[in-house]
Amino acid sequence: MRILHTADWHLGHTLRGHSRHAEHAHFLRWLVATVVEREVDALLLAGDVFDSANPPAPAWRQWFEFLGELKRARPSLQVVVIAGNHDSAARLEAPRELLAAFDVRVVGAVARGPDGRLCVDDLLVPLRGRDGEVAALCAAIPFLRGSDVLALVPPNRPAADVPPPAGLPARGDYVLPRPVAAHDPPPAAVAEPGGDAETDPLIDGMRALHAELFAAARARRRPGQALLALAHGYLVGGALSELSERKVLGGNQHALPLDLFPDDCAYVALGHLHRPQALGGREHVRYSGSPIPLSMPEREHAHHVVFADLDGERLAKVWSLRVPRLVPLLRVPERGALPPDAALAAIEALPARDPACDDELRPLVEVVVRLDAPLPGIGERIARQLADKDVRLVRVEVELGGGDGGVRPAPPGTELTSLSPEQVFVRRYARDHDGAVPQPLLTAFRELLEQVEHGDGA
Repeated sequence: MRILHTADWHLGHTLRGHSRHAEHAHFLRWLVATVVEREVDALLLAGDVFDSANPPAPAWRQWFEFLGELKRARPSLQVVVIAGNHDSAARLEAPRELLAAFDVRVVGAVARGPDGRLCVDDLLVPLRGRDGEVAALCAAIPFLRGSDVLALVPPNRPAADVPPPAGLPARGDYVLPRPVAAHDPPPAAVAEPGGDAETDPLIDGMRALHAELFAAARARRRPGQALLALAHGYLVGGALSELSERKVLGGNQHALPLDLFPDDCAYVALGHLHRPQALGGREHVRYSGSPIPLSMPEREHAHHVVFADLDGERLAKVWSLRVPRLVPLLRVPERGALPPDAALAAIEALPARDPACDDELRPLVEVVVRLDAPLPGIGERIARQLADKDVRLVRVEVELGGGDGGVRPAPPGTELTSLSPEQVFVRRYARDHDGAVPQPLLTAFRELLEQVEHGDGA
């Protein structure tokens, strides 16, 4: 049986006002062709199908047209989709009965029945092999916010009292990931665990949920059937992509431990981190990464889909296939920053605008300028010069160099659109207080931002 693992599509995404619709359309056409060419039996989509909880109509149309084309191209294919932190679980699940007729299983939420038992029928998806018999059982676990996790803990049993499944490594037994591709640059940041996993109610709640779900999976699984897991979240040891992901569940204090996924899982398909990577030295526990770069720093690493070939209960092989990139992402300069005259000269060397070229296919460019002193109007001057070039301007970033050769933060007049909400928060805190932002306050800010930007009903 052959599984294709992908995640973090973010349909409807825009990069500072520039639509990515054409790039997503290119990827989806390529994916349909790849599923057919590589004879894929099941497609696992590990969350963040959409970029927002309320996707625009073109994104919904793109999603449904893709599923229709996929079914026509490979009728036997099964698809399992879970909600990510950017998705609205309710909206994603709304057409689930209709999609089920096309072998598309959508899992947006986790619930307990009136008897207090976990609704495992919604979460355990049997997958058929090429002979039509069930070859694998997939535990599909959508993204859960902190309030979701705590609501799922049985009221008569504290989550901390639930031991992890037998045979798992001790808590805290984690190592840093090895990149999938040797040519990938070093990660922009490596997430580190925070908080005390021994006493954190959210971590304990996740342990209880996973233990209950995988116990139910083992009870249902028959000899010769593989056990798979599909999940969306931030696990300890995951390498973040700058400007793209935040540390969820809840925040930096709630990185999920790897031992949530037991050793008898043949493959664990993860979503949320946009850099493709295996975790903890375990080739079978992987983030597939996003299919297109969703921020300018992501242009530096390759984007993949991952294949998992199963032989009965065991994983026979894991391999990845690079997604072709339709639109180049450029940085002027490729590294560091240029003084104004050098930056303008580099822009002048770019190709002239081609009227025949579709605007959505023009390269996206970011220009980084270093100034010895404030130079009003440099951004507008660069934008005017780029207007005649065959590119689309994402932003102009200004670095103000000090007399000692160091680089100070951008001047106070830096355009707010060039900063992330967290950067604005950190700068405001630094203006009014001494020292770094306390970790609990930063965690609370991240939780609030997550609720505002991607909460259901937003």
